[in-house]
Amino acid sequence: MATSSISSPGISSGLDVNGIISKLMELERIPLTKLNMRETDYQAKVSAYGTIKSTLSSLRTAANALQNTATFTSNTASVSDSTVLSASASTTAAAGTYNISVTQLAKFHTVRSNTAYAATSDTFNSGTLAIKIHGGAAVNVTIDNTNNTLAGIRQAINNANAGVTATIVNDGSTNRLVLRSNTSGSVGDINVTVTEDGLTAGTHALTGIDSASLVQTQAADDAMLNINGIDITRTSNTISDAVDGVTLNLTKGTLASPGTTVLTVASDKSATTTAINSFVKAYNDVVNLLKTDTTYNSTTKTAAVLSGDGAIRSLQSQLSSLEHTSVSGVAGGISTLSDIGVSVQKDGTLAVDSTKLSAALADPNKDVTSLFTQMTSGNEGIGVKFSTALQSILGFDGLIASRTSGLQTSIKDIGTTRDALNLRLTQIEARYRAQFTALDQLTASMNKTSQYLTQQLANLPSSK
Repeated sequence: MATSSISSPGISSGLDVNGIISKLMELERIPLTKLNMRETDYQAKVSAYGTIKSTLSSLRTAANALQNTATFTSNTASVSDSTVLSASASTTAAAGTYNISVTQLAKFHTVRSNTAYAATSDTFNSGTLAIKIHGGAAVNVTIDNTNNTLAGIRQAINNANAGVTATIVNDGSTNRLVLRSNTSGSVGDINVTVTEDGLTAGTHALTGIDSASLVQTQAADDAMLNINGIDITRTSNTISDAVDGVTLNLTKGTLASPGTTVLTVASDKSATTTAINSFVKAYNDVVNLLKTDTTYNSTTKTAAVLSGDGAIRSLQSQLSSLEHTSVSGVAGGISTLSDIGVSVQKDGTLAVDSTKLSAALADPNKDVTSLFTQMTSGNEGIGVKFSTALQSILGFDGLIASRTSGLQTSIKDIGTTRDALNLRLTQIEARYRAQFTALDQLTASMNKTSQYLTQQLANLPSSK
């Protein structure tokens, strides 16, 4: 038998067994290669659906804002002099102008000790401090040999949560114990009653810290202001019950030099405009993403990752239906997005006519709020319909979850099939090696026989 042109050192027959088996196994692995390609395709689709889910979630957030009536009833509060006060308005505030004059700010009652204390380590007689805020229940602070220094008394008062904050201030010549009420205004006045028990004798009498001995450094004043000719007194500089829906934060004003400003409460349409523009952008992001994921390039003859996907076609159909929603019975003759300047383009995206939208929002006869937020069953507002539909699409058993789950199941099945195929390929390779080993041995034996016969024939006598 002639020696094959394929040779490999170390193989007695001259056959390249490893090379032959390698080529055969390449053919055997074709199904495995196709399986891996299919898995890659499924994984790409899972990733694409993940991106779609994220984009739809952003659209749902934008839709939720448009189903909330607060988005359409925001108010702004502005003041002519922001050094006098700042203000904020809730959705319940009524538009209007208010002339405000502040003649006194609410203050925290503050008192200090009048006895000279050379050091924070000065000691006191033991006893009890009974601290009351505006005649409330007394909080008793025990002073004994564990805390009867000036610093110890300060810490004991603060640890007792008695409604005051105790500090020590050095005025350059002596130390003062300072008590500041944690409650502003007249309801925060401090009263300290001292009872000495004589168990521990200190350098100073504990009675030097009672109200009879303390010096007032700041009165427990209430805030005083006048709003449109009406005098108002409050215990705090933050006032939320003077003008309905408006919170005032007073910062300046005295009787000698009143702080005057004009408060203007007006409807705020910027929040509504922002919410609508955000919704339009979120919607367009979804439309454009779905279009990108389903395109087919006829020039390169390549399809996008979700081209021909039935679930995506269903989603596109639902979104198209939602953007054409019509709400009946809304005041002002408006029923669709286009009536307020949000129109559908040829490519399925939305565009905002800012001028038309501003005019619709400024027209008191057009009930833009109901157009988006109406809850009537079967005739829900646009924001409500979008929010409800997207909740279903993104839900646990919604379109996105179902499609993703199906793809993940297919990937898992491919993994199982691949394991079985790899086992089969291992067995096939082992069979090939056994067969070619036997062939190699047979060929080697035949080659030896051939060589022997050739030698014997060569030794025969020749005849002339």
